[in-house]
Amino acid sequence: MGLLQLTQIQRRIEETTFPFVDISDLTAHGSEQVHVNHLSRALAAFVVAKRGGLDWESASATVTDGSGDNGIDAIALTSEGDRLLIVQSKWSQDGRGSLALDDFLKFREGISDLVQLKWERFNERVRNRQQEIEGALLDPKMQIEIIVAHSGVSDCSADIRERMETFRDETFNTPDEVASFNYLGQTGIHKLLLDDHQLPKIDLSVELADWGQFAGEPVAYYGQVSAAQVAEWHREHGTLLFSKNVRVVLHNSEVNETLIDTLRENPAAFWYYNNGVTILCEKISKSPAYGADRRIGAFTFSGADVVNGAQTVGSIAKASRLGIDLSEAKVTVRFISLEGAESQFANSVTRATNTQNRITGRDFLALDPEQSRIKNEFLVEGLVYIYKSGEADPAPESGCSVTEATIALACANPDVNLSTQAKREISRLWDTGDRGAYKRLFNPSVTYQRIWRSVGVMRQVEELLAETLSSLEGRARGMAVHGNRFILHLIFRQLVTKNIDDPRFDWASQTLQLPELVARTLTVVTDVADADYPGYPASLFKNATKCAGLAGSVLKKLNENQG
Repeated sequence: MGLLQLTQIQRRIEETTFPFVDISDLTAHGSEQVHVNHLSRALAAFVVAKRGGLDWESASATVTDGSGDNGIDAIALTSEGDRLLIVQSKWSQDGRGSLALDDFLKFREGISDLVQLKWERFNERVRNRQQEIEGALLDPKMQIEIIVAHSGVSDCSADIRERMETFRDETFNTPDEVASFNYLGQTGIHKLLLDDHQLPKIDLSVELADWGQFAGEPVAYYGQVSAAQVAEWHREHGTLLFSKNVRVVLHNSEVNETLIDTLRENPAAFWYYNNGVTILCEKISKSPAYGADRRIGAFTFSGADVVNGAQTVGSIAKASRLGIDLSEAKVTVRFISLEGAESQFANSVTRATNTQNRITGRDFLALDPEQSRIKNEFLVEGLVYIYKSGEADPAPESGCSVTEATIALACANPDVNLSTQAKREISRLWDTGDRGAYKRLFNPSVTYQRIWRSVGVMRQVEELLAETLSSLEGRARGMAVHGNRFILHLIFRQLVTKNIDDPRFDWASQTLQLPELVARTLTVVTDVADADYPGYPASLFKNATKCAGLAGSVLKKLNENQG
C-alpha cells in the first residue's frame, strides 16, 4: 500500500461522505488544515457507512469530531440496531504513521465516559443525540464495536493494541463478550473500497474424518472435524464466518457455558452432546490426498458461511482462548454446496436450520413433576401458571409463567450469584444437572404462595424502577436499567421473607415498604458502584465476582444508614 492506494481512498471518500460532513466549526482554521480535518471526518463517516449499513448522508450525520469530542469522532447505531459503533479516525496526508499513544489514551477515556453516560464531558454533537445513544447503551443486548481508522500504512502498535484489548475486556467483556476492537489502517480501509457490498469470501481447507456424501442435489458432504480445527477457523476469520447466519454476529447470542463446561470436563463426549455445525459453500473441491479412504478426506470449501451452529463455533473459540485442551473434542459438520442450487435455497436452509426442532432448557421443565404440582396449586387458587413452551402467558393479574417465577425466585434467593445469572443468561437457571441451579429454585419445599408473592415483588420493583427513569441522569439511569435484577435481590434481602410461604403472614406489611426500599437501594448502589466499580453497568451486573463484592458493600452501607 502507498500513495496510489491513499489517492484511491481519498477519491472514494470525496465521492461519498465528504459532501455531507459538517465542517462549519472549522472556519477559523487555515484551508489546508480544514481540508485534512474534513477528510478525517469523512473517513469516520465512510467507515460508519460501510460497517453500519447506513447511507452516506446518514453516516455523515453521526460524526461527532470537534472541540470537546472527548476523543470520539463518530458514534452510530447500525441500520439493524444491533450494534453501536464508536469511531476514532485520523487522516494522514502522506499515508504514513498509525494511531499515536496520546490519541489512543484520549479515545479510551472518551469511551469510558460515554458508557458511564457522563454527557457533560462531551460536545453538543454528542449531547444532541443523548436520547438515541443512551437508549442503545441501556439496551442489554446491544453490542459495541470500537473502531480506529487511520489512513497511514503502519499497523497499530503492539503496545496500543494490547492496551485497547485489555481496556475492552475489563470494561465490557467480563463475563460476556459485549465489545470488539477493530483497527483499520490503510490496507483495511482500501479493502472497503474493493467491494462496496460483499464481505470477503472465506475458503476453508478441512481434513474431514469419517466423511460421507449426501446422495442428492445440491452436493453435500458431512463428517467430523476436531474442535481445535474449528477454533482455528474462528481465530483466522472471526465473525466473518457468520455473515449469512440469522444472528449475523456471534456476540448477539449468549455464550453457552454448558458447551464450554463439556469441552473442559468431558471433551470426548462433546460429539454426542452437540448438534454440530452447518456450512453453506459456493463450491466444494476434494483433494486426491487420501484417495477414497472414508476415514479421512482433504477438502476445500470455497465461499464458506456458518449458517447454523454459531454458538458451537463461538463456544469452542472461547474455550480455546481460555486455554482448554481441545484435542479430544470432535464436532459434526455438514458442508452444503450452492453450485447449481435455486436462488432461494441458501435462505431456506438458513431459516430452517435455525427454527426447526429447536429444544431449549425450558422445554425440559415439562418433564419435571414439580412444575405440574405448582401448576395445580395455582389452579386451586384460581390462578394460571404456565411452564410449557408454546403456551400463552397469562394476564398479569391472572397468573405468571415459569420464566417470571425463575427470575423472581433467583433474585429472592440469598445467593447473589443466582440473581446475577438471571440477568446474564436465564437458561442456565434451568440446568437440571447436579451442578445446576434449577433444584435450588424448584423443589418440593417451594409453594405457589412463595412464587406468587415473589413475582408480585418483582413486578412492583420493575414498575418503581421504570417510574424513576425520567428523574435519573447519567450513570444512575444505567444502574436502574442494567441493575434491575441486582437491585431486586437486595430488596428481597431487606424484606422479612422467612414466612413468605405462610398464607396467614401479613405480606402486605412487607410490600408497603417497596417504594422507600427501591429509592434508597438504587441511590446506595449507584454511589458504591461509582466509587468502587467504574465502567459499563451492563457488564458489571453480569459479573458474579463483582456483584458479590458490590452486594456486600451496599448492604453494609444500607445497614449503617438505618442504624
